[in-house]
Amino acid sequence: MNVRNIFLDPRLGSLGFLPKKRIKKKIFKSNHFSNLLFLDYPSLYFFLGYKVGMTHLIRYSQLKSSRLFQQEICDAVTLIECPPLFIYGLTMYTYTGIYLQKFNTIISYFYKKNKNIFEIENKDLINKFEKNKFQSYLRNFLLIRILCYSKKLKKNKKLKTNYSFEIQLEGGNSSSKLECGLKLIGKELHIDSIIRPHDFIDIISVTKGKGLQGVIKRWGITRLPRKTHRGLRKVACIGSWTPSRVSWTIARSGQMGYHKRMILNLKILKIGILEDMSYDSVTFFDVNKKDVNCMGGFPKYGIVRDDYVIVKGSVPGTPKRPILIKKYSRNSTNNQKNEKIEIKTIDTSSKTGHGKFQTTSSKLFSYSTKNMSPQTLFKLYYND
Repeated sequence: MNVRNIFLDPRLGSLGFLPKKRIKKKIFKSNHFSNLLFLDYPSLYFFLGYKVGMTHLIRYSQLKSSRLFQQEICDAVTLIECPPLFIYGLTMYTYTGIYLQKFNTIISYFYKKNKNIFEIENKDLINKFEKNKFQSYLRNFLLIRILCYSKKLKKNKKLKTNYSFEIQLEGGNSSSKLECGLKLIGKELHIDSIIRPHDFIDIISVTKGKGLQGVIKRWGITRLPRKTHRGLRKVACIGSWTPSRVSWTIARSGQMGYHKRMILNLKILKIGILEDMSYDSVTFFDVNKKDVNCMGGFPKYGIVRDDYVIVKGSVPGTPKRPILIKKYSRNSTNNQKNEKIEIKTIDTSSKTGHGKFQTTSSKLFSYSTKNMSPQTLFKLYYND
């Protein structure tokens, strides 16, 4: 008998994620706002995007301490479309004991339930405030959070809702925070104003829902032997006779997926802007005029028509799911944080099959020249 299997094996499945329930809202408040007191100016650290899909790119390693220095690396990447956020107000909070309480809310746009839009009420809010009122606000509030909502995706009828949430202003003193918040009301916020290429970000999202699942898939336990009575895919012993209840540490069947998860330290490889969308995937090594969209569009999403972010690795959730992007705010001595990314090519082939063409023009040229002779192809390539 192997003694290690009895005494030394760790338990299967982490208990740190319990209870595994379905989350109530796709967009949620972040419970953690980092207090960056060392900044002399107010700044924002959150943004909202929508998951598009995955592809891959080839880049050159610029990390001198790596054995792959100046060699090609193929990375799996995720695209997140980030339409601009519209700021329609701000909320001031005070502490009552250990809890936060709303002190005052300033809204310049009001919500119409029937038309599902925001309309202008007043733009110049700074001129509206008197000095006495401004000073009274400074004495009472401690935190300021910006109220904003995400614009709908262009030409996408399935996403009919505007997600509204709060972003906390960090850094600076109280007067600079209030002035900055009042100036931002009524303006659009773009992704390149918060994060930059080669930065690290944290992502908060909702995982893909799996429904009711058994203990084998949900907790990863081992199947029982073949001759086991009354089933194999189950837990053999769920506890002792006394105490006469099932412990919370025992693997049980139930809901799997559709949970809130936070992924740390994802590297931003590229930020795409709407103005440069038509030739955004053109690099020094790949001169074909193409955008970031794959041929035929991304499965279950379509075509990217707004600002986007390319992130290294995978992101939890399904396509079209809202994702909360948080700027990296922790101190790090890792050399990968300062590594600059030199992209060689971005794959834009079809994701619905074994696509071998990067653009529609290359596909048409390949099929049109299929039956041509070598002499005709030579003239087609080299003739002026």
